[in-house]
Amino acid sequence: MDETRGRQRPARIDQDMLDQLPPRPGVYLFYGHNRLPLYVGKSIRLRDRVRDHFRRARHDHKAMRMVEQIQHIEWEETAGDLGAQLREAQLVKSLLPIMNRQLRKQRNLTTWHWPEGATQPQLLSGTALNQPTTGGFFGLYRNASSAKEALRGLAETHQLCPQVLGLEAGKGRCFASQVGKCRGACCGNETISDHTQRAQTALQPLQVNTWPWPGRIVIKESPPEHKAVAWHVVNQWCYLGSAATLAAAKKLDAESASFDIDSYRILQRFLREPDEYGLSIKAL
Repeated sequence: MDETRGRQRPARIDQDMLDQLPPRPGVYLFYGHNRLPLYVGKSIRLRDRVRDHFRRARHDHKAMRMVEQIQHIEWEETAGDLGAQLREAQLVKSLLPIMNRQLRKQRNLTTWHWPEGATQPQLLSGTALNQPTTGGFFGLYRNASSAKEALRGLAETHQLCPQVLGLEAGKGRCFASQVGKCRGACCGNETISDHTQRAQTALQPLQVNTWPWPGRIVIKESPPEHKAVAWHVVNQWCYLGSAATLAAAKKLDAESASFDIDSYRILQRFLREPDEYGLSIKAL
């Protein structure tokens, strides 16, 4: 082993361990003293990605601080990029590695739900997305304040009534109507049905895609460039886990699953063009 090659890895990591890293998709885990989780990452080429961390440490202070703490490396191969991204998000939430500050946040999201036949939306916890329901969900927000702020902005832009939307208490003509920023649904100048239609149209760009299947689905991932196959189980946008066979996938437990914004975004991206990623979908 030459000297330059040795400088591109942590002092406590054997070169033999790095040589075992496969040039395939998967996730990798860096651990510090006493197996403290430091970082979880993913790549379509594990070996290159891990080595890149060590190369960057020679020029980047932040990367160097992490590399100096690494005492152990683990990895898991996946069939493809989808499995790697879903597993990364899952591991970050469960292990809470200290250097995955963004993905590790357990986001207690809120969303606007507009029930069928209602004249205003209601603010619900993001956990409502786990359950099938009528109507639509609009927006995913960090807290109630940011959700209300977003709706107020739409109300002002589209001259919607904050009182009818439930953002303000009171009866009769609202203040926004008095200053020309509401078309008067609060005082009969606009029908409630017209106001409801305009409000839902304004919210449409924020709509959270509803679950289009009657129950659980399994996503078979078999990219043409790899021989590996994986079966990913999802229900109501909740990732339940992966298995090497369809029979094992059917046994995955759904009770502990909860909605996760990162997994939702990953699935949205991949399921728009499943053929492009070597994916096929079927109901379970």
